[in-house]
Amino acid sequence: MDTKKLLLVSLGHLSCDVNGGALPAVLPFLITNYGFNYQAAAGLMFAFSCLSSIIQPLFGWLSDKISKPWFIPLGVLLAGGGLGAVGFMSSYWAIFAVIAVSGVGAALFHPEGARFANRVSGRTKGTGLSIFSVGGNSGFVLGPVLAVAAINGFGMRGTAVFGAISLLMACILLSQIARMASLKKPLATSGSRPALDAAESKKAAAGQAEEAEEECVGENNWKEFSKLTGAIISRSILFVGCNTFIPLYWVGHFGQSKDAGALALTCFCTFGVLSNFTGGMLSDRFGYLKIIRLSYLLLIPTVILFGFADNLYAAYALLLPLGFSLYAPFSSMVVLGQKYLAKNIGLASGVTLGLASSMGGIAAPVLGRIADVYGLPRAMQSLTVVAVLGAFFAFLLVASASAKAKEAQA
Repeated sequence: MDTKKLLLVSLGHLSCDVNGGALPAVLPFLITNYGFNYQAAAGLMFAFSCLSSIIQPLFGWLSDKISKPWFIPLGVLLAGGGLGAVGFMSSYWAIFAVIAVSGVGAALFHPEGARFANRVSGRTKGTGLSIFSVGGNSGFVLGPVLAVAAINGFGMRGTAVFGAISLLMACILLSQIARMASLKKPLATSGSRPALDAAESKKAAAGQAEEAEEECVGENNWKEFSKLTGAIISRSILFVGCNTFIPLYWVGHFGQSKDAGALALTCFCTFGVLSNFTGGMLSDRFGYLKIIRLSYLLLIPTVILFGFADNLYAAYALLLPLGFSLYAPFSSMVVLGQKYLAKNIGLASGVTLGLASSMGGIAAPVLGRIADVYGLPRAMQSLTVVAVLGAFFAFLLVASASAKAKEAQA
């Protein structure tokens, strides 16, 4: 595993996803300053999230055909530049357009970024993809805080901070990726250090071989990939449901303040980010399927207890297993998807990180309707059905061909 390259692309992931995390916090300011209604504000969210998620598989397929490392810095630049331009626009459709550009940038970054992380992770792909994922999750946590601070400090033009961050990070990524590419070229044999050059060339060649070791091995297994997609969609519905209703649950069910609701969500997300990394390491030791199945087995009773919790402290305590069971299997799911589609790693990344992961947003209005008619506890309790469905898909999965081969050699 090349830790330096992984940390670099993870930092790029943070600078890309900080924009997606910031956008919901920017919407209230747009409503106040420009008089947009809730439907118009929701349209802006659609421009970013749905567009980004729908076209990610297309960019994933493109990265399989013409993989270009500069897709990574370009994606970061577009994602941050689009959001950064929002504060300088006054027309709704102009704002819609730059937010759509931001969504396209996120869609361009993720498949190539995940493909890059897969290659440089060596044999510890679970840990490698978890490091990559932690960057994105951290971006979503930091985004709202940064957005509110920037706009309160500088007005709507404070969104420029996201453009500045993306420009800086894109320059760093581009220079580092260009330097990495130059190291892969054959070094000159003439000069005063022929022996050292030969050693460096051999080391570089060995690194390339290790990075590409599994990328071209195996066949596409669409049957298992479809089952995995079902499990990911279930997780996405649960994840969106928790992110949406945890703050509302604290306010509406427990009678706490909005700040307390935000604190509960922060606790859930923070522990989740830590669990993402832990889950990746555990998957390298015990296997991807075991972590996925264990997470769903833990998730079912946790969701049931959370939906019936009437004690505030018990609810706080349940945020820990809830965060673990939702975040821990994520990198395992991405790696497993890449193994199932061994010939189309970019496409697999686009689906697992984009399309399937966004499907939870479709279920959000249904959960909201349940909450309106039957109350918030019933909305949380209804997620039990989704958890059981996810576990059903998880236990239908079989190991990838490469995993079976490793077990046979052991």
